[in-house]
Amino acid sequence: MERIKTVGTITGIVLLACGILNFTVGMGTIYIGFQQTAQILWQIFQGTANGNILADVIYYLRLPRLVLAAVVGYGLSITGCVMQAVMRNSLADPYLLGISSGAGLGAVIAIILGFTSVAGFDAIGCFAFLGAFAVTIFIVLLSLRFGKSGTTAILLSGMALNAVCAAGISLLISIYADAERIQSVTFWLMGSLQTAEWRNTGILLAVVFFISLYFVKNSRILNLMLLGDEVSVTLGYDLSKMRRIYILLCALIVGLIVYNCGIIGFVGLVIPHIARLLCGGNYKKVLPMSAVLGMLFMVCADVISRTIMEGSEVPIGVVVSVIGAPIFIYLLISKNYGYGKR
Repeated sequence: MERIKTVGTITGIVLLACGILNFTVGMGTIYIGFQQTAQILWQIFQGTANGNILADVIYYLRLPRLVLAAVVGYGLSITGCVMQAVMRNSLADPYLLGISSGAGLGAVIAIILGFTSVAGFDAIGCFAFLGAFAVTIFIVLLSLRFGKSGTTAILLSGMALNAVCAAGISLLISIYADAERIQSVTFWLMGSLQTAEWRNTGILLAVVFFISLYFVKNSRILNLMLLGDEVSVTLGYDLSKMRRIYILLCALIVGLIVYNCGIIGFVGLVIPHIARLLCGGNYKKVLPMSAVLGMLFMVCADVISRTIMEGSEVPIGVVVSVIGAPIFIYLLISKNYGYGKR
């Protein structure tokens, strides 16, 4: 009976997701009806949509953004779940350790220096990725130096690096940036999906998918992390080693996300809590639920960001924060932000 209920829930969520995705593809300056959008998507899938202007709008403009938004929501939600287990802190998120500030510092350096491309790739994104990963490597090295359990050392190191990188960003902007560069930095730090393209999105999807499979396969270890290192040692698990591996994998996902669309907060913080409210605290269920909810959340946020103001686009990071902050405050007030039953 429980299995039938689970299958029914998953089927319902998938159908709802398909309906929402079909609806959001049709939204925009040129509105396309629900049924017509479904027909065009089917024609694109069959390869028979040649010469259709609306099909070109969907395939070249809207679908790349929609897919990137879905993958970004997927990746940030998964890494949020994992970071909350790794840190044993239900208020942790992918950017807790200063990864976002490291990425921001890298991006600002690229903008200030005027770099445009590195080996054919976007220079700002490449520098942001390197900044995020450099911060992560430094945090892992510090955790090796200051103890095996490592959660306190990792948290404090991340907070310190976050402050240093934020100060570096402010210093560079105040000294070197002109008005045009400041505008570019500000827009990039608030996130954007305007540069979505199929190749980069495909790479990001492959990385997020395979790493998330690894997390789901090792969901037992994530559950053990919530119990603490002392309990896990008695069961034969070295959580300090696994914790560093998980942090590196999360940094890889976040770094690639930052490369593609800049810094977007709150998704990895809020979505895992909603997933726990729906399916409990077992990570074997929380991870897939978070992935689906994260995709839907980001897709809806993208539609709002490009349609709420006619003729212009609101940075998606702003939209996500405006939506996510009240939800998170509600979770705090209702005391539903902790780990649920398994």
